Amino acid sequence: MTADSKDIFEYEPATGLESEADRRRYWAVAIGLQAVDGLEVSSYLHEVSDAYVKGSYSLEKAGELLRDYHKENPDKLHEEADLVSQRIVELLSSKAFALNADFLRTIHAYLFQDLDESIYHPGAFKEERMIKQEEILNGDSVLYADPLTYEASLTAAFAREIGKNYGAFGEEELNDFCQAIAFLWQIHPFYEGNTRTVAVFSALYLNYLGFDVSNEPFEHYSRYYRDALVRATYRNAAAKIFPDYTFLNNFYENASGIANHELRRSDLVCPALFDDPSLLRNVSPSRALRRKSQER
Repeated sequence: MTADSKDIFEYEPATGLESEADRRRYWAVAIGLQAVDGLEVSSYLHEVSDAYVKGSYSLEKAGELLRDYHKENPDKLHEEADLVSQRIVELLSSKAFALNADFLRTIHAYLFQDLDESIYHPGAFKEERMIKQEEILNGDSVLYADPLTYEASLTAAFAREIGKNYGAFGEEELNDFCQAIAFLWQIHPFYEGNTRTVAVFSALYLNYLGFDVSNEPFEHYSRYYRDALVRATYRNAAAKIFPDYTFLNNFYENASGIANHELRRSDLVCPALFDDPSLLRNVSPSRALRRKSQER
């Protein structure tokens, strides 16, 4: 075909063209990410997702079945994991992507649209800065952004990212990507589901950059992923602990198919905070998870 040949190809809907392997991968990512918040999906979701993967149901039908199931069979233990998993699959399948703060809001609103609005506030920013104790920090918390800075921080983050030109993920490019993802996560603007929202954003971003995201790291190492985000954003000069992107880089190298690092949560523990709990910075040392007296 020459450059001036008549275009003989028609536009066609992109939906429904995924391979069985793609469909299986999307569900594995979605189900795995629920472990970030200690959630598990129901056996019914496994039945529905298997049927979808094999082509028995459309993704829309799978969502209808899951929502109807939870209306008829109240199951607070699995409802959030089931409904959010299905919405994650919808987003991964759509491959939607935009490099701006509104899209981050859109992801959050989409993922949590089926749940109690008074608890999850889909797409809304919270009004008070929170803390969250972390096992690997002996109970200390990352210093999350204050609500007064959400808009400015997100605007700055996306402005920097738009100016980048990623090619193949060399060491410098990967580190830049991980810094961007970690910075977005540390802003932590939503009431619930910040890690899942950022994880889905990052998977869609990698797809936009031309990478096929592997399900294996998200499926089996979601807790490692959250801890890696913690280590990439935690700063404590007195304890000589500074942001370390090594663990997040390793995770995304695995997710991008670039490498196959061994991912061990034990590697992310900060011993200095266990040796001397008085060094806890963002919560009172009295809230340390382990003290020397407990080890005797």
